Amino acid sequence: MAIFSRDYDDSLDSDDDRPIALTNRSSRKRQRSPTPTERTGTLLDLDVTDCPICFHPLTIPIFQCDNGHIICSTCCEKLSQKCATCSLPTLSRNRAMEQVVELLRVPCPNAGCSKIVSCSETSAHVNLCPFTQRTCPFRGCDFTCSSKDLYKHAVDEHSLDAPRFTDVRRFFSSRKFKCGTPETLYLATDKRIILKERTTGEGEGEIVVVEWFDVPDGRIFYACCIGPGTGKFSYQLKISSVHGDELLFNSNLQRVREVSNEPPRARFMLAPSCMLLPYNDYSICIKRETN
Repeated sequence: MAIFSRDYDDSLDSDDDRPIALTNRSSRKRQRSPTPTERTGTLLDLDVTDCPICFHPLTIPIFQCDNGHIICSTCCEKLSQKCATCSLPTLSRNRAMEQVVELLRVPCPNAGCSKIVSCSETSAHVNLCPFTQRTCPFRGCDFTCSSKDLYKHAVDEHSLDAPRFTDVRRFFSSRKFKCGTPETLYLATDKRIILKERTTGEGEGEIVVVEWFDVPDGRIFYACCIGPGTGKFSYQLKISSVHGDELLFNSNLQRVREVSNEPPRARFMLAPSCMLLPYNDYSICIKRETN
């Protein structure tokens, strides 16, 4: 259910049905009320504000064909400005629908979020909302939860006891990191590690996933930032061998909705087999970029 409002002039509802005399210069104009009241309406079905092609919320600009079939700008471009219903060109803007979308205020669709946003900004808000559902990054797990609860799930369900270490760093598939401080990576059999930024608040902080893939020439390492947010991060991966050799890789963290099980095509480090000895040290240093 959504609510939209507009200014309403009480003078327009006058019961006076006397004829209006016209002058030679102009017609008689009704005087607007000095204090217009606000009226609201209820939209019972928000589906009418979705694009009928992709079913995503409509955003400005909105296009239509001569028969009045509407379409979002993204689908309009994908279909080469051709209506999917009647095949007529979709060249005209639907200004009336654009005004409705601009004035309409809707609640965030995510459970737990109390934000009220403009209908045209719903998609942008959902991408940044901490209550948007995310898929667990570990292979074979189809659990979904809000990004703020993702790290807790990883600790509860996917943490393993490090077999070679007896210190307080008990878990190596789920860890916390501090920006600017190198963090040791203990390579688990999952071939994926989830890291949470250390913060003072519960459920806050960025989530970073480090994963690796074995290839004929060695091993691919890759890191990404999962979940909502606008912050930008860079990172450095480092492998130090027992012989004193080092391999460094610097890149920027890409923000994704969920991780895939496919090797990345860009922004990855390829470590040759000679640098993958059992007792080598692996670490990552994540830095928050500032303007």
